[in-house]
Amino acid sequence: MATKILYVITKANWGGAQRYVYDLAVAAQEHGYMVAVAVGEEGILTDRLAAANIRTLRLALRQQKTFIGDLVTFGPLFSLIRIFRSEQPTIVHVNSAKAGGLGALAARMARVPHIIFTAHGWEFNAPRSTLSKIGIRFFSWLTMLLAHQTIAVSEAIRENVRTWPSIDRRITTIHNGIACPRLYPRTEARTRLAPQATAGYWIGMISELNPTKRVRDALIAFSSLASAQPQAVLVVIGDGHERGALEQLVRELHLGDRVVLAGFRADAASLLPAFDLFIHTSSSEALGYVILEAGCAGVPVIATQVGGIPEIIPDATYGILVPPRNPAALAAAIAALMHNPSQATKLGMHLQERVRTAFSKEEMLRETFALYAR
Repeated sequence: MATKILYVITKANWGGAQRYVYDLAVAAQEHGYMVAVAVGEEGILTDRLAAANIRTLRLALRQQKTFIGDLVTFGPLFSLIRIFRSEQPTIVHVNSAKAGGLGALAARMARVPHIIFTAHGWEFNAPRSTLSKIGIRFFSWLTMLLAHQTIAVSEAIRENVRTWPSIDRRITTIHNGIACPRLYPRTEARTRLAPQATAGYWIGMISELNPTKRVRDALIAFSSLASAQPQAVLVVIGDGHERGALEQLVRELHLGDRVVLAGFRADAASLLPAFDLFIHTSSSEALGYVILEAGCAGVPVIATQVGGIPEIIPDATYGILVPPRNPAALAAAIAALMHNPSQATKLGMHLQERVRTAFSKEEMLRETFALYAR
């Protein structure tokens, strides 16, 4: 009888954790595992899983006002227990903080033989009150104790918790991996993104529009360059609840049509050849799928020196790292590469080779499936 894997995740948007679950679920099914995905909402993830003929189950997860409130709500816990007892999976693979904590506890109560938790980032690294961070650290530790094994998607994520009691031998690093997508030619990519502004020097981003991603830092940095670099355009692919505030900031900075907020694009990775330069301004990042995607496209990258990003860009051979929340440093790095296009080209080529050799999806799948077999 085939091994049955049940993946669990809260949200169905298309962030790094959702892409990870999709890649694993599709590959696991292709390798002969019986696969299902339990998810807390409908969205892009569930649409793509349906297209891949992967069964999905709906979780009764409700949004609470606090992180800890999410974890101690009994309804979602009972929903998960019922699903696990009905499905009787051999392996439960939980993802994200809320699905991780509740899922690991429910799987223990349902006597699931093998429980794996993937840490895509730690909620205690986000801006929160001291009391909230203490509670989140406790629940994160408890989640790892309940799981038989924890996967950290970067060494930085592992190092955040490695010295906690009873954790070091229960956590292993498996970097996110990527299969480089088909890329649109440069002109077509620009036409698809912003037909009104196909000329000039394009500085690009792919980012959720939320406070952690610090897109406002990119706007401020760009505003300091705009008058001296009249050919430059900033194009941001992505959406989120900060969109209105960012549109207001564009107006306040008098950037007008120099900034394009292109919204969410399902084909964002294929559009990367539109950019002369890719920037990533997040204040917290587990690893950074979008940086891997930029590397696939051979686009030079400037990114913040946070989380697992230095594991992709270990030195100045592969890109430029700047401090987070520092628009001045970001602006200086952008100006340096704009004035040295040959260096920018070299950075893009070196990063492309590194991503293809060190961050392949095949290696991620091999290491994860080996963990399933333990």
